[in-house]
Amino acid sequence: MERSKTFASPRADFTLAAVVLTKAQWMIPVFAACLLAAKPSQALGQAAASTGRFRIAEKSADSLRISILTGSEAVFQADGTLALSDPRLVTVTADGKTNLVFTASECLYDQDKKTIRSPGELSLSTGDGQMQLKGVGFSGNLAGPTLSVFGSVEAKLDKNFSRLPLGQAQKKTDTPSAETELLRITSRQFELEPGRAVFRGSVSVIDAEGTLGSDSIAAGLGEDDWGVQTIRAIGSVVLQSEQIKTTSEQADYDLAAGLIVLKGNPSWTMGERSGRANLLMVHRETQSVNAEGDVYMKLPADSEGEGGFLDFNALRDETASGGDGRPLEIRSNIFLFQSATPGKTGFARYIGAVRLARGEGRLRCSFLNVHLAKGTGGVVESVNAAVGVKLEQGEDQLTAQTATYDMVQKRIQFQGEPKWKLGTQSGQARSVELSPVDGVFRASGGVKMQLPRPKGDGRFLLPADSGEAAKTEPSGEPLLVVCDSFEYRQAVGGTGLDSAIFTGNVVLTGDEGLRVQARRVATEIDPSEAGLVSLDAAGDVDVSTTGENAMRYVGDRLVYTRLDQTMRLTGRPSVEIRTWREGSEVVALGQAAIYNLGTGLLRLTGDPVLKTPEGVLRGREVVYNPQTKRLKATGRWKMTLNPKTIAKMRGRKKQDEMKKGMP
Repeated sequence: MERSKTFASPRADFTLAAVVLTKAQWMIPVFAACLLAAKPSQALGQAAASTGRFRIAEKSADSLRISILTGSEAVFQADGTLALSDPRLVTVTADGKTNLVFTASECLYDQDKKTIRSPGELSLSTGDGQMQLKGVGFSGNLAGPTLSVFGSVEAKLDKNFSRLPLGQAQKKTDTPSAETELLRITSRQFELEPGRAVFRGSVSVIDAEGTLGSDSIAAGLGEDDWGVQTIRAIGSVVLQSEQIKTTSEQADYDLAAGLIVLKGNPSWTMGERSGRANLLMVHRETQSVNAEGDVYMKLPADSEGEGGFLDFNALRDETASGGDGRPLEIRSNIFLFQSATPGKTGFARYIGAVRLARGEGRLRCSFLNVHLAKGTGGVVESVNAAVGVKLEQGEDQLTAQTATYDMVQKRIQFQGEPKWKLGTQSGQARSVELSPVDGVFRASGGVKMQLPRPKGDGRFLLPADSGEAAKTEPSGEPLLVVCDSFEYRQAVGGTGLDSAIFTGNVVLTGDEGLRVQARRVATEIDPSEAGLVSLDAAGDVDVSTTGENAMRYVGDRLVYTRLDQTMRLTGRPSVEIRTWREGSEVVALGQAAIYNLGTGLLRLTGDPVLKTPEGVLRGREVVYNPQTKRLKATGRWKMTLNPKTIAKMRGRKKQDEMKKGMP
């Protein structure tokens, strides 16, 4: 009846002296066996001879260890081998340390070749108990020593002794309360030799934290204790844990360094996130990941971290936000990841030819760094893009040397000569800040911009008669603006008015010679038609135009509203308007000047004074009608004519009288 297989129980005090027989003790049975082998005719037709208990010691080829084979009984076979019952093989180092214990129900021992073999079951254990293995059918060589198992291989590894890919690194503890963590390995075949153990054929490694499958797994063993030092999985490698699944053609794990290296088209999947690269390295103790060569990653559409840049004009086009539900794709040469801990921040870094894409959104840069807040389980704190940053969404684009997305404040800041083209406006500044949430765009420091000429602004600064009105319509060329800072705020939800505010030494110029200078200019724009709804310029306002009807406005504040088609200029102590008529200068002074685009009337109020080549007109209100070219003064008005005008009037009067007196 076949005996049940059991794992050996190595003793800590096992030494060479305790297991190796003296020369006289083991030479006698071996000598007897040789005699029987030399005279086979004597044993013909007789029962196989038994030597009783059997022990033999064999030094390995590298002289680093001794293999000791024992059996409860040894029976000579016809082919010259010995059939051992309850065979037990122990290998020890030169200093007496046990590194391998092997037991089986039975085996055949070849004295000449120093080999053992059996179709039966076996059990194997490393000296420290780290690994225990069982299987069916084996062969081995004591001089190696080597061992091959041919089927039904099952192994158990104690993770407390080692750091294997599926579990967190741990140290062995001698406390009885320490819970044993086992790693279970199954395969069709197993090979063992000094410094190396190999599992082949549908290899599966299972523990509480996941599974590892491959065509073969080779373990590098230490010289003295045969402890597992490195692990290499080759062929259809699949590493599956609760959170992540990786696939590759090869995976190398260095236990001492705690480093896993995956080669051969490695790829990974973590929930809705996935990726691939030419090389993937995972350092378990530091919980860091390196991917190199043609890195490609796919993140869900709602990823706020890296994808936050791509929503920079979300309020301008609601459908662009989130890329219409499409995933975020990232490409780079290198990817580095360090998980956050309770006491340390983490990061995700993309290096070299970084490209992000989602829907119509695009981001290009050389470096992209994602900061993970400590103690939060990996919550993104901020994202930095650097060197050659180019952000696009549809036809809108922003370029700069660096860009930072503050996830807490929901702000994107661009530094290093940022330039932009958003809709129909473009410009540059020293710094730009975006707020995708509330649709605010801010530029500061040496702002230079080109703005589309809004509809309805053709005449509010250019009074003209009806015949000249067509000449004053805008040509469609952009307005140029220079200022210290600029803020553009989009209408929330696509309803209401957009607003643009220019501050600090504002200068606005147009192709018709229009020039507006003020300390602050605020405008409201109808986003549906790019129409100017209002303009408010304040602080040392100086507006001038050129051409046939050149004018200049000087005051403290200029306000234009499309609703009543009125431009109002006010100032203290007075405003000043200068124009030229028939080559002569006309100057208007007053506390306020009001121009109506509908009627073309220009009214002066607040002790107005109108100085013309003919004289000076004063009154409570002075009105000029450009269509009739007539002046009208109301209230207590007064006109002072200059001598030339009086002389001219007298001359005309005499001519009229002479004409009347002629027959």
